[in-house]
Amino acid sequence: MTKKQSRKNTQGFTLIELIVVIVILGTLAATVAPKYIDLTADAHTATLEAVKGSMQGASALVYSKSIVAGNQSKAETDTPAPSITLADGSSLDIHYGYPRANADDWKRLIDIDEDIYAITLGFSSRLIIYRKDREGIAPILWTLECLTYYRAPSSSRPEPEIGSNACS
Repeated sequence: MTKKQSRKNTQGFTLIELIVVIVILGTLAATVAPKYIDLTADAHTATLEAVKGSMQGASALVYSKSIVAGNQSKAETDTPAPSITLADGSSLDIHYGYPRANADDWKRLIDIDEDIYAITLGFSSRLIIYRKDREGIAPILWTLECLTYYRAPSSSRPEPEIGSNACS
């Protein structure tokens, strides 16, 4: 009889014991993991990528309207200055068929929450959109992190430069 009892004691854990341990570990992981995993930078980067996509879409629509108007090859310095008419009836000045790097123009083209984002003209005539909570970084350079930028086309560059830098 002692031989049977010793075999029973060495068989391992029961299913209930394993389930209890898994539940305890899962509860610990659910409460502790968010403290160590910060997804804020990923969320900010995704938002700026969405802004970049909005800028690409808006500039493509403006360009298509400028083709219809026949002024896609004119610079903003030409006389008369090339422009298109927006859906609300207002006029938008363009440069080689695309929007200029002008904060007021872009505020009319895409919806940006100005409580969270700032729009400014940065280095090398690039329009820069960045989070206001990063204002201490002085994002006038388009090479810094956590921003989206736009540069209107020139005669040597037929399309606008639109990019986004990841947040960390």
